[in-house]
Amino acid sequence: PKTVQATMGGIARVRLHYTPLPELIRSLKDIPVYGTFLDGENMYGQPLSKNGLIVMGNEGNGIGKEVEALINRKLYIPNYPASRETSESLNVAIATAVVCAEFRRQAAL
Repeated sequence: PKTVQATMGGIARVRLHYTPLPELIRSLKDIPVYGTFLDGENMYGQPLSKNGLIVMGNEGNGIGKEVEALINRKLYIPNYPASRETSESLNVAIATAVVCAEFRRQAAL
């Protein structure tokens, strides 16, 4: 109930589709599938497409092995500043915001 209330009515404007994620990814023929991983490529140095699918894993388990095998663009969110060590993971909502912001920034170029 608190989550629904926090959307301020926005949830009523969202279409939800339920499908097994591996099945969905396999159906995307030539679409890039992005995921965030500690061994991925620095996302700020990668050209990001204007279309594609972004897969985010949860903080505890990350992206499952079956789905990971289907991801063809592994990204990494680097520490900032680069010379300072920080935590190895971000809350999934924050990580998603960072990734989406970089996609939007590159799309505007």
